Amino acid sequence: MGTVVYNIDPFSGTTQMQPWQWIFATCLIASFLQGASMGANDVANCFGTSVGAKVLTVTQACIAASIFITLGSMTIGSQVAKTVGKGIVNYRLFEDIPQLFALGMLTAAISTGLWVSLATWLSMPVSTTHSVVGSVMGFGLVQFGGSGIDWWPGVGKIVISWVASPVVTGIFSVAFYLTAKYWFLRKVQEDESRLEWGLKQQIFYMGIVLFLAFLTFLIFVTFKYDDEAVGMNLGIAFGVATAIAVAWIAGLHKPINGYYAKRGLIGGFHDEDETVAKDLDELDEVSSSSERDEENATAPAAAAPATASAAVGSAAVSGASQRSNAMSVVSSIMRSDADMRAEGLAPNDIWHPELESRFAFGQMVSACYEAIAFGANDIGNSSGTLIAVYQTIEYASVVSKPDPEYWALAYCTVGILAGLWLFGAKVMRTIGQNITLMTPIRGLSAELATAFSVLIASYVGIPVSTTHCSVGGVIGAGLCETQGYKKVNWKLMLKVAASWVLTLPVAMGLNALMYVICRGGTQGQWFVPPAAVVGNGVEDSFNDYEYTCTGNADLQTCTLTFPSELLVEQE
Repeated sequence: MGTVVYNIDPFSGTTQMQPWQWIFATCLIASFLQGASMGANDVANCFGTSVGAKVLTVTQACIAASIFITLGSMTIGSQVAKTVGKGIVNYRLFEDIPQLFALGMLTAAISTGLWVSLATWLSMPVSTTHSVVGSVMGFGLVQFGGSGIDWWPGVGKIVISWVASPVVTGIFSVAFYLTAKYWFLRKVQEDESRLEWGLKQQIFYMGIVLFLAFLTFLIFVTFKYDDEAVGMNLGIAFGVATAIAVAWIAGLHKPINGYYAKRGLIGGFHDEDETVAKDLDELDEVSSSSERDEENATAPAAAAPATASAAVGSAAVSGASQRSNAMSVVSSIMRSDADMRAEGLAPNDIWHPELESRFAFGQMVSACYEAIAFGANDIGNSSGTLIAVYQTIEYASVVSKPDPEYWALAYCTVGILAGLWLFGAKVMRTIGQNITLMTPIRGLSAELATAFSVLIASYVGIPVSTTHCSVGGVIGAGLCETQGYKKVNWKLMLKVAASWVLTLPVAMGLNALMYVICRGGTQGQWFVPPAAVVGNGVEDSFNDYEYTCTGNADLQTCTLTFPSELLVEQE
């Protein structure tokens, strides 16, 4: 046997990882495109209802999304990225074959993009999160079988969260909705003379909402960067949240509500016919602006239900037939008013228009808060594989406790925002014309509940589906209605659940196939030493190499052992 011993500088100059830098370069492209896909489709989860209710214009929604998605991804996003890279497969088994770990993460990123694109084309509302987790599991199973997966707490904790997250979101949504309903909405509905009292109570309710939103976000951020300074972290979080809530109650609500009043979204909507006409006129404007970007867009439907609820919510207006996406599923989970009337069900609760419309600002706040949660959790779908590939090649080994790579988070965030601005605006316009009834208080309850659930999962590093949580929030608010369980579109829910369950094994199988093909059939082929080290002194019998390296990120000593007859004299 012949032996060659040499030193290397990882990731620079001549290294044993040099032949695999193409993996990192390819993963850069795949991760950016995956982020763009999420920006084009999934961001509508956050702002679709606000655009549909005309609380925000499409341009305003895109600007707000850019700000708050970036805020969430750069402050809390590293936790989920770490789980995707190291918490699904049993990375310890790859310690001697880091090249294959990097290769598997690359094929996972590519197969995720392929499956999500195919599912979108087939109008299947799949989850990007499920796709990523399934793809990463795929190459671990191929390489090491069942032992290649971190079943507990890794995958087991993630799967449990997929079941628990929509349930928890539904509970949060019920709490927000019923609090407002029994605190002041129902009382004003029964006695309209108490309207002024109800408007004052709504101000306090929104103060509580603002307090909870800022409190939870600041707690998660401060404890992420210093989990030992408990007193200081809680003091900062409670202090800032209290100051904002007090400012709102003391007088900040006046100019904000005044702004929405000037836009015609607050007060004065007591004539139902005028209200419906106003909504249809505004929908005409949205449709006209979208025709420049959508050749296939059609005008709004000729008629809409003449109900006061249309004045303060998103009208159920039908446009051109569109491919299914996450938001269209969320907005269709509750049955339309027309369906309920046809079956003789009790109509949805209709609160006093002026009181209900005061939640317009709250709906915008909840949408921005949900955007923070989206950035904090979904950024890990695209950046997790990229970070794993980068650090594996940089250190020539599988890093057990990776540090946050903020450049990767920022890079993938740019991908999400690129997809949002290039294609997401079009999706928002379409959703704004097709969304089913989602009044501000229902939208506020569902979106706040979604944001709370997703942020909690992001803080502990669990990748959850934002769509899952959104569906749970909408159903939770809907169940609070009279005969609410009959108003849920359970047939659609069954189809959606089936597609979610199907995603995991399909993504797993797709990446398993892609990994086997890229691996070349035998892992020995991936242990070719740098030509600069052994020159041309070893012929191409790759499978006969024994290749080991020890050291740290600064210098590594590698030993190459091979049959002596393969050694060729150097000229």
